[in-house]
Amino acid sequence: MNSRKINILIISLLISFISLAQKPKKIYNNYLFKGMEANAKADIDNKLGKAKVNFDKVLLEEPESAMANLGLAIVYSYDKYSDKDYFKALGYFQKAYKTQSQFTAGDKVILNDLFSKQDKRRRNRTVIKNMDWQRQQVEDKLIKYVREENNTDYAKRFLKEFPDSKYYTNVSHILNYIMFREAENKNTVTAFNQFLKDYPESAQADIAIKRRNKLAYKTAISEGSLNSFRNFVEKYPEASQVEEVKKLMEGMAFKEAYDKQTLEAIERFMVEFPNSSKMSKAKVLKQKLLFEWAKSVNSLEAYNKFVSSCPEGNRYIDIFNLKASVLGEEIVTDFPMGNYKFVKGFDNQQFNDFGGGIAKRPNGELVVAASSRKAEGEMYDSWLLGLNASGKMIWNKMLGNRFDDIVNKVSISAQNEIYVAGITDAIVDSVKGQAWLYKLDANGKNIFNQRIDIDEVLDFVVYPDNKILIAGYSKNTKDSTFTPSLVKLNANGKKLWSRAYSSKGKVYNLASDASGITYVAAGNWIFAINQAGYLKWDILLDQSLKSTAVGINGNNKLVFAGLNATGAFASAYNINGEKIWESPIRISGNGNIEQIITLPDNSFVIAGTFNNKIKLVHIDETGSIKSEKEFSLPQGIKLNDLTATDENFVAISATRLTEKGDLIVFEMGL
Repeated sequence: MNSRKINILIISLLISFISLAQKPKKIYNNYLFKGMEANAKADIDNKLGKAKVNFDKVLLEEPESAMANLGLAIVYSYDKYSDKDYFKALGYFQKAYKTQSQFTAGDKVILNDLFSKQDKRRRNRTVIKNMDWQRQQVEDKLIKYVREENNTDYAKRFLKEFPDSKYYTNVSHILNYIMFREAENKNTVTAFNQFLKDYPESAQADIAIKRRNKLAYKTAISEGSLNSFRNFVEKYPEASQVEEVKKLMEGMAFKEAYDKQTLEAIERFMVEFPNSSKMSKAKVLKQKLLFEWAKSVNSLEAYNKFVSSCPEGNRYIDIFNLKASVLGEEIVTDFPMGNYKFVKGFDNQQFNDFGGGIAKRPNGELVVAASSRKAEGEMYDSWLLGLNASGKMIWNKMLGNRFDDIVNKVSISAQNEIYVAGITDAIVDSVKGQAWLYKLDANGKNIFNQRIDIDEVLDFVVYPDNKILIAGYSKNTKDSTFTPSLVKLNANGKKLWSRAYSSKGKVYNLASDASGITYVAAGNWIFAINQAGYLKWDILLDQSLKSTAVGINGNNKLVFAGLNATGAFASAYNINGEKIWESPIRISGNGNIEQIITLPDNSFVIAGTFNNKIKLVHIDETGSIKSEKEFSLPQGIKLNDLTATDENFVAISATRLTEKGDLIVFEMGL
């Protein structure tokens, strides 16, 4: 291509660009302005129609032309133009607004005329301000149109095409209102439900719900069947008419459940009508049906369902005992051969049951104390069980304070009153709490519930005059050591005196004789005190010895037992503190001697937990070993407490160490 042809091409392109740049200006002057100045409808349509056609041609060649897009916005927003379209107007204007930086000085002259023709006050304002003003004009016309037309399609179109408009929320409300009116005109449950599904956040939602509920209520009443009432309550539980419908349902639903005689039917009635006047009858029927079902199934799962559903009443006790027997049969298979009177496993609704004590009442009953929960998520309370001579539960009671209560010991007075002690207001994960003791009369009525100024009760004795001596410790927060402590209470639970000793450790165990002298096992320190708390005698043992249990028999022979360097020991003393003999006990592993009891033949039973196994050693008054027993379970077992029963039988309380521990109680002859 020669240079002459190149020059001609360049000149042609320049002419074309100049022509293209000049074209919108001509369209403004020749058609748009004349159309805006015309009075006759035909003239307006003619000029603005030509302006539209020519602006469209410009956009075919230059889609981003700010002048052409603005021109079309003016055309489509002109109120007297027959083909006006406010949606298109705002769309074209937004394109022009985004590209207004294209405006040349020549364009601005034309635009000054455009804005002043619409409002003389706009003359000579900056293009930026006039464009903002023009956007307001176009947008206001569209929003006014959408409001006046009251048409769902227009409202939906606006929301779809102009999501960033400041009128978006306003148009949403308009659409909601229109759709609500449509549902209102149809006046059906289906129409209102569809409206609520599509526009759940609308201002009319509450009104729609009330009208929907009223219609649904009328339908249910007109049908008058239990199913229609039930459908209404299930679908619209928040309706104001629900309580009225439930009253109508109540009698019909109870009769239906009673006639069916099934657990499913009666449980459904109880869930639907928790405040029904027929609830007591429903509970009786449910308990009867669940009892029959559990007995027929005869499984732990069935018994657990009954216990969790019906935790009170005679049938609860029957099922609980059936379950206890099944658990006992499972447990005894892992126990050593022995003369067992009974073996029972007590599980409170599959919660974690642990710790506690066991004591015999004057009538031969056993009282077992443990820690458990009333319901899932609640804190631990003391759980008391009354067992007859065969190990059957005849009553149970849960008592406790605000936070966790950990039970260590239970004792029965000569007046058949029940004393329980341990820690209260604790948090099991961190344990820290306060020592605690409560007293019940023979019928289980509370006499007192007393916090004590030490950290934990490990043991206590009740004297014939019902005064109480408490053994335990206080923990020193600075160095995490323990201070052995004794506290004496009167029969009403009020403190008479207390002793905090200078040595370190705990007071583990107590034994008392008929004269009121109490003998104390406190680690490497053993001593005797009178009822006023004064030492009668004391012995400091070698540091390698740790005495943790003490017992006294009918011949006033004392036995202290605990750990030494080679295992465990038992040492006998007279009541004046003079040593009689010492006998080694073959024990290995981690653990402790926890309890000594005496039997009617004046022999001693020494018991403790070592490596999650219970060790029982039976010795005579001379220290000779009569028998030894070791009790183990695959999950592990821990001694809680033991007590002498009739003849040479002992009743033992233990905890099966599962994730959710079970209380084990068994009685055996030695």
